[in-house]
Amino acid sequence: MARTIEFDVERIFRRLSALEATQVKYAAGRALNRFGYEAQQHLGLQMAGRFENPVRYSVNSPRYDNRLIEDSNSVAVRLYINPDSAKGNAPASYIFPTDASSGDNKAYLSRFARGLSKTNVTSKFPVAYKQGLKVPRNEYGNMAPYFYKSVLKALQAGRSGIFALPNGSPGYQNLRRANSLDGGGRAFLPPGIYMREGRQAYLLFSLLDEVPTIRKTIDVYDITNRLALQRLPVLLREQLAKALR
Repeated sequence: MARTIEFDVERIFRRLSALEATQVKYAAGRALNRFGYEAQQHLGLQMAGRFENPVRYSVNSPRYDNRLIEDSNSVAVRLYINPDSAKGNAPASYIFPTDASSGDNKAYLSRFARGLSKTNVTSKFPVAYKQGLKVPRNEYGNMAPYFYKSVLKALQAGRSGIFALPNGSPGYQNLRRANSLDGGGRAFLPPGIYMREGRQAYLLFSLLDEVPTIRKTIDVYDITNRLALQRLPVLLREQLAKALR
């Protein structure tokens, strides 16, 4: 849901001369354009500091629209999160639950999760087991993006090496869960997606009955509003001075 930050130029400058009044709208447009760039950079830095192991794609996701929206009395600039899903999951979608400005805190249903449901593998919520011995990780410590696609293709093709147990299973085909046996020595495989090697089963994804909730780690509106209070008066004065030269 879009939220608006409004500034009254007359309240900032108190009084405007006749000449200043002719240039203030132009100056405000230039100031907002500059503010959009600064806000984009600032929000990215805030994400880098607050998110756990954020990838560059997330940190670089803030955008601003410098095509100023104008009417007879005002100018505006739009700050938003990248909605493009061409490379997998849109940052606007998976960052939304982490934003205190949003009204939802349920984890985003990723393309991988939707693929599992669409192909009737499972409708449960998959959570990557990043500590898994057979889980490839990227430079940030997260599951390598290519692995999601590889696992989904393997499940859809019915390859025996990778299998899903939506409800878990004790002693599944005499497999032993790698590095994890219960106290009685009897193997139990909890709900999940596994890789099989010999008689060992390696967990790749846990499968949850409910969509997990996400901790609110950032407040996009509050961060932007604080920056606007600090920077917009400065930028407006600078741009108005330039316009009057």
